[in-house]
Amino acid sequence: MHCPAEWLVQMKDGQPLEELLQTDGPLRGFESQRLRSYFTSHGLVPVRDLDLYGMAVFSGNRIDVKTDFENRLARFRASARSEEEARKAAAHEIYELSWGPTRVPVYDLIFLAILVTPEQRQGLLDVARYLIAEAKVPVDGADLSGAQAIYHCVSTKPVFDPELAQILYDAGGDVNARNRYGGTSAHEIVLVYDLHNRETMQRSADALKWFLDHGGNLDIKDNDGATARSCIVSMREKMRTARRSLRLPMWDVLDREDQRRARLAESICSFCGRDDAKLLKCSQCMKARYCTPPRTCQKSDWPKHKTPCKAASRTQAQPATQATYLGVPLF
Repeated sequence: MHCPAEWLVQMKDGQPLEELLQTDGPLRGFESQRLRSYFTSHGLVPVRDLDLYGMAVFSGNRIDVKTDFENRLARFRASARSEEEARKAAAHEIYELSWGPTRVPVYDLIFLAILVTPEQRQGLLDVARYLIAEAKVPVDGADLSGAQAIYHCVSTKPVFDPELAQILYDAGGDVNARNRYGGTSAHEIVLVYDLHNRETMQRSADALKWFLDHGGNLDIKDNDGATARSCIVSMREKMRTARRSLRLPMWDVLDREDQRRARLAESICSFCGRDDAKLLKCSQCMKARYCTPPRTCQKSDWPKHKTPCKAASRTQAQPATQATYLGVPLF
């Protein structure tokens, strides 16, 4: 698809962003910064970017959103082999919709609408609930940066919206979902710039606690090798070196969660820290425990776990075997 000229951003090297706008692959280093810069100057403008359906969603008009879905459903029923097939097709059609230069999907559009028109909040949340419960539209749609709506709700930039985040989480949203830069929402949460603003610091701590309480992992590396944990450790070290007495609330959140996970290591998932699903032991080291499918905790933890796993296997003098998860090779 050819991108309109106004979507292109010229960087110092004179190269346009067209190739980044046409793909959805992972980015790192300078390429990440190019797309981030594009996002800061190319936001969604409702009167320019939204069609009739987009405006219905953006205004929290549940009646029009419901009518639209019923019309889509009727159209697909004409050719579908079953009611279930027609419903899936109608839901997928909405799932594939996006608006504006940053390709905002439907649940992200609801989040943006809450920011712009907070007085419409309850109507917008009702639209989200309808799309989830009745229309069955999946919540993992991503924008041009690869970020899902739950990412934006938790990242604190620009706000932290735990209510919408919980709605998305209950519908299957993954707090550890990564964007095109390889980062989770925690990578954004821990970047606290205004250290003397108590409200900002507390909001970041609250968001971090929500992230961890819902299975968030701080040791996931982004595409440049940085983890959310390493950012916290680095900031702590800088303050210690500068002999500054300021202590961020998020540090206490992290310390308490680390202590909890260490104390309950035998009964919680080694990756997400949750205990609400059946756990299986790693077939190679027989120590780490992970949630069963459809969660992908073992696969997600493998980049970190593989070194201690192999060491533990050698210590136990077990035959060298390929690590698997329910029979699926991890490497």
